[in-house]
Amino acid sequence: MSMLTLNGQLINAYRTPEGEKDGKSYPSQEKVQILGEVVLPNGESKRDLITLTTHNKEYFDGLEGQNISVPVSVFASGKSVTYFIPKGSKPVPVQ
Repeated sequence: MSMLTLNGQLINAYRTPEGEKDGKSYPSQEKVQILGEVVLPNGESKRDLITLTTHNKEYFDGLEGQNISVPVSVFASGKSVTYFIPKGSKPVPVQ
């Protein structure tokens, strides 16, 4: 079970193309885009589009445009934080 949950509107679920960069090939990845609300230090909020890698985009099929809740995990790399959906995690529609 994940400690963190992301809530927001599922905007898109897609697969990136395979490619090559600097002579190295990289595989296709499955991604989802979720529009969420981020509360600011002054109490106001803004909306952010968050793109996450998923292991099974089919879990999100039929949920586009709906509000969902999905477990997320986080890791830090230098000064940036990366969010991802843990393997086997499924979205849940919310009202």
